Amino acid sequence: MRMRVLVLALLLPVLMSAESECRCSCRLTNISITVESEECGSCVTIDTTACAGLCWTMDRVYPSSMAQHTQKVCNFKNLMYKSYEFKGCPAGVDSVFVYPVALSCECNQVNSDTTDWGAISPQTTSCSIH
Repeated sequence: MRMRVLVLALLLPVLMSAESECRCSCRLTNISITVESEECGSCVTIDTTACAGLCWTMDRVYPSSMAQHTQKVCNFKNLMYKSYEFKGCPAGVDSVFVYPVALSCECNQVNSDTTDWGAISPQTTSCSIH
């Protein structure tokens, strides 16, 4: 019996550290956005930050109308907007592209009125300006 307690006592720190490695992670990640302006005849790739990762979630085995089900997603906690101005645009053309820059992230319930929560493409698309 003492041997089992000793083994459990020795394994506890290992199990605790393994659990922390398996936690869900929602964090800042660097992404590139390819933006094309046909009116200005140019294409640029803008580097910015976004939120990506997994959030802890639980699906009930037996759905209940009594308990509200919420799904949390990795989303912006704080963000700012930057702008890029295309050069060489004709007069009267809107040459400014505004994009979000994530400053911090958190797991929270998505507000579909203000957030488009589709997947971030891992590939940079290319422009089709000829």
